[in-house]
Amino acid sequence: MTRILIITGDGSTPDLDYGVFRMREEGFDVTIAAPKKKRLHVVIHQQEPGWDTYVERPWYAMDADASFDEIDPSSFDGLLLPGGRAPEHIRNIDRCVEIVKHFVDSDKPIGAICRGPLVLLEAGVRGRRLTGNSLIKPRVAMRGCTYVESRGEAVVDGNIATVNGRPYYHVWIRTFLSMLRGTVVYTGKEAFNSARILMIIEESTSSGHHDYAYFRMLEEGYDVTVAAPVKKPLRTVVHMPFGLDGTWDTFQELPGFIIEPDAALAEIDPSAFAALAIPGGRGPEHLRVDQRCLDIVRHFIQTDKPMAFICHSPQILTEALASLGIKGKRLTAIHHSVKADVIAAGCIWVQTREAVVDGNIVTTGRRPDYDVWMRAFVNMLNERGINKAKTADSSPFLQAGFLRETESRESVAKH
Repeated sequence: MTRILIITGDGSTPDLDYGVFRMREEGFDVTIAAPKKKRLHVVIHQQEPGWDTYVERPWYAMDADASFDEIDPSSFDGLLLPGGRAPEHIRNIDRCVEIVKHFVDSDKPIGAICRGPLVLLEAGVRGRRLTGNSLIKPRVAMRGCTYVESRGEAVVDGNIATVNGRPYYHVWIRTFLSMLRGTVVYTGKEAFNSARILMIIEESTSSGHHDYAYFRMLEEGYDVTVAAPVKKPLRTVVHMPFGLDGTWDTFQELPGFIIEPDAALAEIDPSAFAALAIPGGRGPEHLRVDQRCLDIVRHFIQTDKPMAFICHSPQILTEALASLGIKGKRLTAIHHSVKADVIAAGCIWVQTREAVVDGNIVTTGRRPDYDVWMRAFVNMLNERGINKAKTADSSPFLQAGFLRETESRESVAKH
């Protein structure tokens, strides 16, 4: 089995989420290493009106699987370096630097994002072309490397791929996986799939659900449209189980990223889309009574096009199914909030941590299961022939940033 090491620490960002869940979705053995084996404090960096810099807020904690001292880097096939503030301090830890240097010297694939390249510089990387958060530009130049002013494209130099930051998670992981497999590497950010995916969100939609589904669809090359009742910046949320202090009987709601949809629901023609994904959070409570939203969901039900729901968003699905008189669908969701709705709609409740697939519908419980949610959805898209990518040999692709790997990487287990 392919083994991936992710190096981080306190002050990491949702880069860590996307890297971890994507590697799990691929079926890889993933190890998160940090200065200590403990629960890590993860944060979001949000630009706020009136601020010249970012505002830092809590994100979901993530457990480190091992300390740096417990890691044997020779047992891993690839390395991911998430960003945030964590790289600022872990680059000063000798054992961390030794581990990263092993990957650099042994020519194993490395994917770094945001401030992650700072650790590469401490590990002796010189003379390479790198990108990342714009604030690391002076330090890249000081260490004898060339900072590339990327507009979202990955910068690949040898075994190292670097990417700017959060808007380009899909580029980061797609490039890294291509390097692992020794296949053609598409370093661009543009959609290369002929199919369109619709996502519906609302105020108080889950930040994490949105990000994982959105970037996952972009990674597959789909043209993704995010729609909401009103086209305006929306405040998404983080639902922290048991609260920050662990004393809550339910979740504590905290601010997430501000996300601006591409269109209002009134502008959406659902027949133009091949599939639908709706994240959870509190947004579905409002969307389930929005008639335009329900009309769109009913269209996907009646045309048998793939749909993906998670956490609270099956509330919308149950309303649409009930209005069509459709019963008996096997569904799951976040159990304490949605189970009663599923049963009341005449559907069958399934208590599971796995994705539940019934016809054209994929439902999943909640955040720890992003990987099973999107694995099932992507599989459905592929099985139905919706993943109709253009060829890598077409000239627009080469111009957009295709690189050809001339040799496969023998260290990676083929699968």
